Amino acid sequence: MTLHQINQLSYPTELESIWQNGLKKGDQLLLIEEGILRLSQDHSQLKSLIETKGIELLYLQSDAVAYGLTPSLGNILSDEEWVQTTFSANAIISW
Repeated sequence: MTLHQINQLSYPTELESIWQNGLKKGDQLLLIEEGILRLSQDHSQLKSLIETKGIELLYLQSDAVAYGLTPSLGNILSDEEWVQTTFSANAIISW
């Protein structure tokens, strides 16, 4: 399992395509920092990625609180769980 960490609301079109095409079944997608805003602006696209790619969507509780979000998609992680998730990944890609 690869952990993909997204920390920006958007990337240039080419990079968006690269990271999305790089997702494999069983991978985890973690939205951190400004990336958590994708849960409100790109909700349908993220839902489609979950369904078509077979990935798990995660986000940090601390970022949700910082941005005042209560997401209805994905699984929430504490900072401690983030560390555990990072250690359990076979590979980590920070985009």
